[in-house]
Amino acid sequence: MNARFGREGTMTYAELHAHTNFSLLDGSSSPEAMVEEASRLGLRALAITDHDTLSGIVRFGAAAETAGLQAITGIELTIGNGPYSPTQPGQGVGAISATEWRRSTAPVGDTDQGTSHLTLLAETLTGYRNLCTLLTEAYQCGGRDTPWVPFETLARHATGLIALSGCPQGELGQTLARHGPEAGMMVAARYREAFGKENYFIELHRHGLPGDGARNAGLREVATRLGLGCVATQNAHYHDASRAQLHHVVTCIRHGTTLADAGAHLRANDEYRLKSGAEMARLFRDECTRAGSDPRRDPVRTTLAIAERCTFTLHDLVYEFPKPRLPNGESALSFLTRLVEAGKTVFYPDATAEVDARLRHELEIADQLGLSGYLLVFKEIVDWSQSQGILVSMRGSAPASAMLYCMGLCPIDPLEHNLLFERFCSPERREYPDIDLDFPHERREEVIQHIYTKYGRDYAAMVCEVNTYRARSAVRDVAKVLGLSATRAQRLADALDRHDDDPLGRLAREDVHGRLAEILVDLSRQLVDSPRHHSIHVGGMVISAEPLAMVTPIVPARMTGRTVLPWDKDDLTILAEVFDVHLIKMDLLSLGMLSAIGRCFDHVASLTGERLELHGFRYDPRVYDQLCEADTVGLFQVESRAQQSFLPRWRPRNLADVAISVGAIRPGPGAARAGEHIVRRRWGREPVTYPARELIPALRETYGVLLWQEQCIQVAVIAAGYTPGEADQLRRAMSHKRSTEQMEAVCEEMVTRMIDRGYDNETAESIQAMVVGFAGYGFPRAHAYPFAHLALISATLRLRYPEAYYAALLNCQPMGFYAPHTLLWDAHRHGVRVLPVHVNHSAWPSTLEPILPEPVANGEPVGAMHHIAIRLGLQEVHGLGPAAREAFEEARATGPFTSIADLVARTRFDRERLECLAEVGALIGLPTGDTTTGSSTDRRATAWLTGELAGFGQGHLPGLADQLVTRPALAPMTDWEEVQAEYRTLGYAPGRHAIAYLRPSLVAQRAFTADSLGKQRHGRLVRAGGLVICRQRPETAGGVLFLTVEDETGLFNAIVQPPVYERLRRVLRGEGLLVLEGPLQLNDGTVHIMVRKAWPLRPETPTGTTRSHTGELVGVRSHDFR
Repeated sequence: MNARFGREGTMTYAELHAHTNFSLLDGSSSPEAMVEEASRLGLRALAITDHDTLSGIVRFGAAAETAGLQAITGIELTIGNGPYSPTQPGQGVGAISATEWRRSTAPVGDTDQGTSHLTLLAETLTGYRNLCTLLTEAYQCGGRDTPWVPFETLARHATGLIALSGCPQGELGQTLARHGPEAGMMVAARYREAFGKENYFIELHRHGLPGDGARNAGLREVATRLGLGCVATQNAHYHDASRAQLHHVVTCIRHGTTLADAGAHLRANDEYRLKSGAEMARLFRDECTRAGSDPRRDPVRTTLAIAERCTFTLHDLVYEFPKPRLPNGESALSFLTRLVEAGKTVFYPDATAEVDARLRHELEIADQLGLSGYLLVFKEIVDWSQSQGILVSMRGSAPASAMLYCMGLCPIDPLEHNLLFERFCSPERREYPDIDLDFPHERREEVIQHIYTKYGRDYAAMVCEVNTYRARSAVRDVAKVLGLSATRAQRLADALDRHDDDPLGRLAREDVHGRLAEILVDLSRQLVDSPRHHSIHVGGMVISAEPLAMVTPIVPARMTGRTVLPWDKDDLTILAEVFDVHLIKMDLLSLGMLSAIGRCFDHVASLTGERLELHGFRYDPRVYDQLCEADTVGLFQVESRAQQSFLPRWRPRNLADVAISVGAIRPGPGAARAGEHIVRRRWGREPVTYPARELIPALRETYGVLLWQEQCIQVAVIAAGYTPGEADQLRRAMSHKRSTEQMEAVCEEMVTRMIDRGYDNETAESIQAMVVGFAGYGFPRAHAYPFAHLALISATLRLRYPEAYYAALLNCQPMGFYAPHTLLWDAHRHGVRVLPVHVNHSAWPSTLEPILPEPVANGEPVGAMHHIAIRLGLQEVHGLGPAAREAFEEARATGPFTSIADLVARTRFDRERLECLAEVGALIGLPTGDTTTGSSTDRRATAWLTGELAGFGQGHLPGLADQLVTRPALAPMTDWEEVQAEYRTLGYAPGRHAIAYLRPSLVAQRAFTADSLGKQRHGRLVRAGGLVICRQRPETAGGVLFLTVEDETGLFNAIVQPPVYERLRRVLRGEGLLVLEGPLQLNDGTVHIMVRKAWPLRPETPTGTTRSHTGELVGVRSHDFR
């Protein structure tokens, strides 16, 4: 067959210059769409050459592998141009100065003078590594937002690369346009010298534009005179013409303009798409004819020759995890064994044969898979962290390892809790096992920087997160491009309900009308899921034995001291599964509860001298009663509405029970109602059944219901004779998306193996169906136990040291389900006294403060200074911000503030900050600083005074306040106005609840309080109202909305079914204060209102004021979850 033609006689072609939507806000098609279209067109190969990034090449490579298309890795690199001094006579460019040269080579419309584009393709592994090095250098040179490399750097790293002269923004194209062929000759000669004649090609485009012919003629002249080949490319920015309009949109977003005003920013037509070989042959018919039998002069056939040379694939990548430092004479295995044996004497002092066998088995697997050094690296990280007083916990499957337990990496004994090692690691898995470490959020950065220091910045980087457009962001940006105001665009975006199956469809039906709606919805749909920007993964970090630039570029992150890879965790999974390249991602995660526990430990140590630890922590048995009563606000993993519904019915009495609660309230198990079946079976409301007697040991803990992934493995081992490692691979195969044929083959094999072991066909198929149905949602037992451990630690701390615990929670916000106002009101219900913010008593964070106890009947205090309260910190005041901290702490360091005027002079706070402090009462009792009045007692007058004093500037003398300020007569703030001010400025009112002031209105509407609902009869029609603190509409709940509402007596939950939600959608989503009506549902201690009606809580005259009130509490918003 003629190499020039495909099987059907059509001209073959390889596209060597194409962009995906990873050319952020430039390309408008995904890598997968580009591959699909290239395959449909019959292209021989496709090169993705995104702007200054390799972000999309993994997905591109995987899609091409599936389609059987040759994938060529490339980039369009930004070059920083400068004056060039010719080394050979006759190659000068006349009297062009350096300044003129930079100006002449600036891209059209580009504000960065002296940059141009160059298309680079990786011919070999060496070339690919040079691409990575060039990109790393580009980001170091130009920064994250404007990467570029000087020509000299490019020339040093040209080996293994094929260079195309680029689009009209290339240096050659710009120079020809401005200075003609002689200057263009000089530019091309420089690139020919850098890359070699056989590796530098002149790029030709034809997009139906008026200047195409003249530009290509000039390029062809340069190629002929220098003996260079020409190559035809499309500079494709989308896969077909249907995405051209979206390309206009993203171009406008990039330039911050509208379609109406975009002008020359937009491409003139829809020709920047992929084209078939036949189309390219027609476009370049004259060039092909002129070439005759010389393939090097045929720009279409040249693409095939270049593609044939580009042999690099992602399969060629080589990565090695770094080796640990070892004591002299030790191997990694011997050192690991010694550490495990030493730990065994501590954690298993009376080790049984079972313990010895388990540790021996794990060490043998570690040796077989070469994991000893890998585990020792994690050991070093944990040891260093603990040496710095940083708490460390572990999640995922790693707590199933007895080796890690003996080395002190996890506080959970895997043998005691039947955690299966093969869920963590087995010979059948062709990858390193995951080890996920948790650190306090405020100290995790110390660990990350330690790793950078230890391994070197060229050898470590964070994994990226690809942030994509969602419906709201797409609508907001597209609407502005279409000419809507920013306010209107934001309002449209805010109207979308992310819980809707088709929020954009609702937008078309309800919020916009006519042709504009169709265009907005269509373009927004196209934009959804497109990359918007890159950020840092929550904790994924890669370290390497060789410089990472041998595998991937390293990009500076926006966060100081961080670098990031251009690939996310999904890319790393694809690299492993498709290309057998295993970049090891260490997950160094931030856990807010660890921060709170650590701070609480510090408080306890200060108060009692006792230093608590995660390892060996003893739970208070009384906490189980609190869990059974759903008294869980502020507790780790058990504070959600779903947990508060589950716990009273489950009635946990030990760590294993709490772990089941943690595992059952998850999207997967919840969708399968696993938790509901377990509860009913536990208390005899549903028969406990097992598919076969042999499976009772595996399923006894959960009453015959599959909950844990480990149970899936055990069932496959017992029933089908798989090894534990094979069974884990079976579980993984069933939990991933597979074709129908693949799933049928997996299931058929399992059934066959069970029948071979004596099961009848019906039993075998029922077990197989149970495992298949379970595999997609099962939760790892090894993950649940460490979380249950932290849940019980948090519950014990709250019970024994409530002031210390709530203070720690406040200082770790935001975290968890509840806002500070709910946590503080819960603290109040638990007997904790909370003192208000005050400039002379508060630190920046909330602190513990000794107080006199409440007086007894005769008025005498008992046990003076033996009681503790929480003193709210200034960080709680909205409007101060972190920038005010340094000024406040520096001013307070010299002593208390003697007056308001003194505060103004020493902190130099502006009017807004001072008025915030006055509104929340933080200046109460502080002298005004003049000679006519005493201490400040009224907040409104104080707020006015501070604002006036701030207006006098830095030269004002405190003692002259009475001479400079003429005060009007202002009515004092009412109690209700003070509560409103505190909610607006603090988010809550210490010691007072807003709903208490609105109770008369609720009483008039015959509404119950939260604490009285449980005393009513099941099914009774009730009303209750309060502050909405949480909305949740899980995907697995079939459109049901769950509300948590707070009043002055506690919390209550409400359930809104989909038809009711559709009818009441606007009030349920838009109002913060609600009255709800519906039948009461009581079930084993849980209370819900099944909502039928809802309306805003809008009293006219709340208690304590005669002024009208709209019912809004500014500064209070619910936490909305999916």
